[in-house]
Amino acid sequence: MELSLKERLSGWLKTAVERAPALASLEPHLEEVDADFLPNFCHGWVVFNVAVIAEMLALVIALVMPRSVLSPTLAQDLLLISVYVQWIALTGTAVLCLARGRLNRLPNLRALGTAYLVLLAVTIAVAEAAVWLLWLTGRISTPRPVWHGDLHILSLTISAIINGLLLRYFLAKHELKRRTLSEARAKLQALQSRIRPHFVFNSLNIIASLTRSAPAKAETAIENMADLFRMMLAEDETLVPVKNEVDVAKKYLALENLRLDSRLQVEWDIGTFPRKAVMPVLTLQPLLENAIQHGIEPLPAGGAVSVRLWEENDKIHIRVVNPLPAKKPKRAEAAPSRTLENMRSRFQSYYGDAATLDAAENDGRFTVTVTLPTRGGES
Repeated sequence: MELSLKERLSGWLKTAVERAPALASLEPHLEEVDADFLPNFCHGWVVFNVAVIAEMLALVIALVMPRSVLSPTLAQDLLLISVYVQWIALTGTAVLCLARGRLNRLPNLRALGTAYLVLLAVTIAVAEAAVWLLWLTGRISTPRPVWHGDLHILSLTISAIINGLLLRYFLAKHELKRRTLSEARAKLQALQSRIRPHFVFNSLNIIASLTRSAPAKAETAIENMADLFRMMLAEDETLVPVKNEVDVAKKYLALENLRLDSRLQVEWDIGTFPRKAVMPVLTLQPLLENAIQHGIEPLPAGGAVSVRLWEENDKIHIRVVNPLPAKKPKRAEAAPSRTLENMRSRFQSYYGDAATLDAAENDGRFTVTVTLPTRGGES
């Protein structure tokens, strides 16, 4: 039996080492922000911003232009220039709204150049349409007045400067967004690389402690651990359904039960969750490990860990409660705070300020409460 156990343990360790790169290389799938180069010009807020910028430009032109050019009053000048500038701006926005899908499939520089040329073409078309409209309504006597060329030159010059600045801003914003997303991925991957190996080594320590004293339990522990890691390695996403995370936590508790026996009791209270409800993988397991390590192990008689999960107001709520020893070991005093701080950082990477983790000690019991968005990450 002992030889069989060693062979099993050796074989499992070899498999774990071979699969370790897969664990380390699981890239966090942060909820993707809109990473396209061009913004969504069909969005109402973008259209509003374009209209505001166009009106500010119209005001500047009206202020610097001599009164005799268009009309004798500033108000009349501003009205005419505003109509003309808004016509160009909103038409260009509509064209980019329709062409956004095609443009975002191009490389950034090609998309930049194409969008720039499209906006210049829109400026020429609107300027020409304005002249023909004035002629058709009898405001001018010919569709080719003496100022026809000056109008096109002035319109193209202003359009080239303003649109060039705006498109350069979009490019800089896109690069900043990509850099921020890359840094967030790297930070989350570093946090994940700390959590997974710690779980592996903790589980191996459990098996090692049972190898001599209870080889049958150790063999069962290896089988449970194999099932557990099969579930973990099968996950390509870092955001998993609540049921999957509960299954992983129960497999971990099965390992701890083999080691602690009757000293550990776990009280589950799991509510109903919509199918869309997901959470980061290995959310429950570190909370339970923290409760067992700092609450159950120091108590000679052990105790009960209470785990409650429920969904409310489109939020996932988790509450883990464990007893505390009357006198805490000095070396372990700071350990829970480090574990929970790592989890806070991890949730921050996924959800930003939408997730919370609170811990409180009251009447000899330690309570950790986690609140997560139901639909997944926002970072």
